[in-house]
Amino acid sequence: MIFIALFWKFGTDLILFAKYCVLFIFLIPIFFIDLYHRLILDKLTIPMAIIGLGFALIPNLDVKILNAFLTGLSIMAVMLLIAWLFEKIKKVDGMGGGDIKLLAAMATFLGAIGISFIVLFASIIAIVVAVIFSKTREHGIPYGPFLAVSTFFWLLFGNYFLEWYFSLI
Repeated sequence: MIFIALFWKFGTDLILFAKYCVLFIFLIPIFFIDLYHRLILDKLTIPMAIIGLGFALIPNLDVKILNAFLTGLSIMAVMLLIAWLFEKIKKVDGMGGGDIKLLAAMATFLGAIGISFIVLFASIIAIVVAVIFSKTREHGIPYGPFLAVSTFFWLLFGNYFLEWYFSLI
């Protein structure tokens, strides 16, 4: 169903459609592995980042190489800092290295605007789910599945969100 929805959205641009199909070829197993094993594998995130940068080299695609590279690097640096600060303050890990590498890899595909929305939307959904299930779950829910779901919504409906947001300004 994911690939059908991507075709519905990007089918007229086969390179863009292929780009986001490749992204979800990585995100689907990451979703389930993280959900059930609380683990995001480097053997998935590192090739994902390289392929994302490769797509960014293609002329006239939605995310250019400078945007992809700098966004990936920036999101990794910011998330490492946040994770480090959280660990120093709370004395417990708040975000795993797999989540940080996943965000950097996703940023190479989605660029600064896309990854910003995805982090915001995934965080909001994660907070709502945590509040709803706080009494029934012993451990927190991993962040990777929220990132994957938010990416799907961004790709399908992000342009509508941006139109709505800019109409408010």
